[in-house]
Amino acid sequence: MKLTELIDEGHVDLDLTTDGPDTVLRTIAQRPAAQLAVPVDKVAAALEDREQLGSTSVGGGFAIPHCKLDGLKRVLVWLARLEGPGVQFGAADGVPVRFFFVVLSPPDQPAAHLQVLSQVARILKREKVRGDLLVADGTNEVLGIVQAAAAAEGM
Repeated sequence: MKLTELIDEGHVDLDLTTDGPDTVLRTIAQRPAAQLAVPVDKVAAALEDREQLGSTSVGGGFAIPHCKLDGLKRVLVWLARLEGPGVQFGAADGVPVRFFFVVLSPPDQPAAHLQVLSQVARILKREKVRGDLLVADGTNEVLGIVQAAAAAEGM
């Protein structure tokens, strides 16, 4: 399962607004919930439950909120970028998070879940990729950055 096969134009939200850290997961859960035809509260609650175990922030303004969600047939990924300076999200480096890779997985596919998380983490190790994603002009540019980074990592 390749990360680039899980993301398309319909899975990217840029320049979202939120009231702060208490509402950010609900904000970024709106598009996945709508596309999956499930209540946004269900997606947001699952992400919040996972976040209670420990921050999914990986530093540098990025986080990988993820959870397992009943009813899914395969792993799904959405990208969300916040407008403005971002929100405090428990990052070890203290940098507010602006960009989220949201990973939702069926409970019975733990290996696929971990594989996708690993792929996201690998591309986010690249400082240039992080910088480019934060300033990308549109959805197609974001997708191109992710595709190029994945290819550079052999994914």
